[in-house]
Amino acid sequence: MRVAGYLVPLFQSLPPLGVWTGLMTVPLIGYLVMLFSSLPESLSIALEDLFTDSAFLFDKVWIVTGLLIFCYSSAYLKIKGSGGLIASGPYRLVRHPQYLGIILFTLGLTTRSYWILTNTFGIGFLTPQQTIAAWFIELLVYVLLASIEELYLSKEYEESFGNYRNKTPFLIPLVKTKNKILDALVSILIPAILLWIVLQSAPQY
Repeated sequence: MRVAGYLVPLFQSLPPLGVWTGLMTVPLIGYLVMLFSSLPESLSIALEDLFTDSAFLFDKVWIVTGLLIFCYSSAYLKIKGSGGLIASGPYRLVRHPQYLGIILFTLGLTTRSYWILTNTFGIGFLTPQQTIAAWFIELLVYVLLASIEELYLSKEYEESFGNYRNKTPFLIPLVKTKNKILDALVSILIPAILLWIVLQSAPQY
């Protein structure tokens, strides 16, 4: 929290939308670079199978769902961004829908990549376990970014953000707590469980 105390004035002095847009893309780009550099030469065939093979239903669901959430919340923010604190549309369901969309999108890519690395003869830059670790690092960074962003919002909007925070879940829909640490833990644990479920549902050849 001492570090956060130094970060709040810094973020207060910067144009918020541009800063958060830039920060939001850094973990995603880093993850995608690591992911695609780690996959074997059979990547194009395996990714094509993702959308033609019915066995990979869960991967498809999370990739498409994540993209839809991210695109919709980004467009909504762009349209409504100049009117103060946004608490409607996708921001009525969670306080950070864009981060949620990215997490779900990359979760689907991660589970599919894990399958490629463990079920093909290609050799990747990362091991399957390191691929999972890369996703967890991205997840942790987005939870941290969301927490730092809320420090800025709480200073900028004070009471209105406090009311919004009390009635709207942090990152996971329908899961609401009033404790910041618990918010962060839940936002890590539930995607981790979801990742495990999707990995277990993948076909074994």
